[in-house]
Amino acid sequence: MASGTGDVTVVAGVSGIVGRAVATRLLAEGGTVIGLSRTPPSPAIPGLRHVAVDLAVREACAAALAANAANATAVVFAGRAPNPDPAVEADRNLAMLRHVVEGVEAAGAPLAHVHLVHGCKWYGSHLGAYPTPAEEDDARADVRNFYYDQQDYAVARTGAGAKWSWSALRPHVLTGFSLGYPHNLVGVLAAMGTIRRERGQKLSFPGTENCFFSLTQVTDLGLLVDAILWCMATPAARNEAFNVICADYFRFCDVWHDIADFFEIEPAEVKTQPLGEAMLGADGLWLDLAKREGLIEPDLRRIANWGYGDTNFRIWWDDMASNAKIRRAGFETPDRVITSRSAILGALQAYRDARVIP
Repeated sequence: MASGTGDVTVVAGVSGIVGRAVATRLLAEGGTVIGLSRTPPSPAIPGLRHVAVDLAVREACAAALAANAANATAVVFAGRAPNPDPAVEADRNLAMLRHVVEGVEAAGAPLAHVHLVHGCKWYGSHLGAYPTPAEEDDARADVRNFYYDQQDYAVARTGAGAKWSWSALRPHVLTGFSLGYPHNLVGVLAAMGTIRRERGQKLSFPGTENCFFSLTQVTDLGLLVDAILWCMATPAARNEAFNVICADYFRFCDVWHDIADFFEIEPAEVKTQPLGEAMLGADGLWLDLAKREGLIEPDLRRIANWGYGDTNFRIWWDDMASNAKIRRAGFETPDRVITSRSAILGALQAYRDARVIP
C-alpha cells in the first residue's frame, strides 16, 4: 500500500514521540489518521481523529475500533507499556498489539499492512556488550522481550493466511522533538544545556568516561518516519524487519563541543554525576526561566527524564547496528543520508523553534 490521500491508518500510541511524528506526516500527505492513546496528544495534532482508549483492555479496544476503524487500511503500532519485569512487559505489549490488530479485523476493515516500531533492544543493547554492528538475523538475546513476541505474532498470523503483510523497524536512540515522553535523550540535552547556561556553568559530560569515548549511534526521527512510510509502500519491505539509523557512528567526545556551542557555553570533559543530583533545584529555576523567556512548557519534567539520561550516559560498550539490509532493499536516497551530528543539533533546534528552550 502507498500512504496518502484515501488511506486510513490506525496509529497506536499516537501520544508518543514516534506515533505523533507518523500521524503528523500522514495527515500532511492527505491521509486519514485514527490515533489511539489513553490521553490526547499534547500539543494537539490538527486533523487527527483521536480515540481515547486503553490498549490493554480488549473489550474497550474492540468497541473503539468497531466505531472508528471500519475503513482502516494500515496499522502503525507505536504503543508501549513498560514494566520492570520483562515477562510482564512482554505479555502486556503482545496483548496490546493483538487487541489493536484483531479489533481492526473485527471491524471489517480492508487491513493491508501492520507496521511494528521496535528498537535496538532487540539485540540486547540495554543488557551489556553485544556483537556489533548488529544485523537483523543475529541470534536473539536470552531474555524475554516484547519485540520478539510481537514479531512472532505477525509472522504466525501472516503464515496462517492473514490478508495483511507486516514490517518492523529497529531504530536506535531517537533524536527528535517531544514533550511528556520519558525516553527522549535530546530532551535531556536541551534541558541540561539550558540549565547549565542559566547557572553560568560549563557543559560537562555527566556520564562515564567509557561512555564518552565509546562508539554509539542515533536515529533521526524524520528518518524513522520516512522508513515507516517506505515499509508501508514497498513490496521489498513486506514481512521483513530492518535496522534504521543515521548514516554514521559517533562518540560523544567528538560532538560535545558542537552541543556546547549550540548553548553558547564552554564545553568541559567528563564529570560523572547522576543528573538528578546535578539538577537539584532546577524545577524552580525552569519555572522562572519559562516566565521570563515566554517558554511554552514550564514543567521541566515534561521535557527531561534525568534517569533516562543517566542510563544512556553510562553505556560503556560500543552500541551499533548495521544499516546494510535496509540500504540493499532500496531505502537510502541522498536526502536520507543524515549524520549523527546534524540529527542531534537539528533536534535541539526543534526545541528552540518550538519555544521550549530559549
